[in-house]
Amino acid sequence: MNTLARVRGILRFLVVLVVACTAIGGQPTAVAAASTDDSPARVLVLGDSVFHSFHHIASARRLMNARQPTLFATQTCQRLVSPGCRPSAQLSTLDHLQRFAGKFTDVVVIGTGYNDRIGPDFKAAVTAITDEARNQGVDVLWVNYREVRHVRGKARVMNEQLVRLDSVIDNLGVVDWNAHSADGKGWFRPDRLHLIGLGADNLAVLLNESLAPLLAARDAARTTVPAG
Repeated sequence: MNTLARVRGILRFLVVLVVACTAIGGQPTAVAAASTDDSPARVLVLGDSVFHSFHHIASARRLMNARQPTLFATQTCQRLVSPGCRPSAQLSTLDHLQRFAGKFTDVVVIGTGYNDRIGPDFKAAVTAITDEARNQGVDVLWVNYREVRHVRGKARVMNEQLVRLDSVIDNLGVVDWNAHSADGKGWFRPDRLHLIGLGADNLAVLLNESLAPLLAARDAARTTVPAG
C-alpha cells in the first residue's frame, strides 16, 4: 500500500506539472528565457496575425527559445507605425519596440506589414523602426511577405522595397520567408498565408538560422579587445 500511495502521489504531481506548463504556454507574450534570473532576452519578435501563431503554437516558441531567449509580442491586426485595424491592436510595432526597450539585447524580428500601405508609407515605417532599433543598439531582422492570393501584388512591392532598403540601412537584414515557404505543404490555413503548427515550426527554424550569424557577430564584437 505504501508503494501504491507513493506512485499515486507521483502521478498527481505530474498532472499538476503538466497543467501548470500548459497554462504558462498559453500566455500571449512569452518570455522564453529558460533561466530563473532577470537577465534580458536576446531577441524580440513582433508581428501581426501571421506571426501570432507564436501565441498559440508552443512548439514554435520552444524551438526559438532552445537557441536564444526570446520575447514575443504579436497581435492580430498589428500595423507598423500606426494603430492596428481593430481596437485590441492599438499599439503598433514601433510602440512595442519602444515598450520593450532594455528587455532584450540583440535583435528585433519584424513580422508585421500585411495590414500596412505600400509606397512611401512603408519606406517611412521601415526607416522609423530601424532608427529606433539603432537608438537601442539592436539589429533588425525583417521577414518578407508571401506573394499569394489577395496580398500578392502588395507583398511583391513591399518585398522589392525591402531589398532596396536592405542595401542602404546598416542595421537591417531581410529574411526571405516568401521563397523559403513557397513549397511548404501543410504549413498554412486555406488562405495560404496564416500558419498552422508545421508552418509555425518551420518559421521558427528559419528565424533561428537567420539569427545565428547575427548573434555570433555581436558576441564576437563584445569579446574583441581593441589593439594597443
